[in-house]
Amino acid sequence: MRKCWNSKNIDLDLLAIRISEFFKDKDFEAVKGKVKNGYQILASDSPFYKLNGCVSVIIEGDSNGFSISFNLDVEKEDFRISPFLMSFFGGGYLFLRRIRAKEDSFKLEKDFWRYVEKVVLRGI
Repeated sequence: MRKCWNSKNIDLDLLAIRISEFFKDKDFEAVKGKVKNGYQILASDSPFYKLNGCVSVIIEGDSNGFSISFNLDVEKEDFRISPFLMSFFGGGYLFLRRIRAKEDSFKLEKDFWRYVEKVVLRGI
């Protein structure tokens, strides 16, 4: 998902730091780096959010107009078996884990956007 803000006069470096802090507060391993038009934050391995992959946040633009995109880079699964057949081979656990990971990703994204809205409204 991607959201844009205009005429906010926000320091993008400070915004990237705040977003990194959000992930570190949730016990993610987070790394912030500078990219061509802004910043990228990669986060993974949280005990609170059991995700099948890592989160990528990209902040692009300048202080007066910027956008933030939130992406979950899901690890590719090696098998494609129907949930019905998986339950016969102990794969019900894997299927349930996949569903919980999807639920956690929705919850994380909701928490993330709520946090970003607060930070932007406060002007950091």
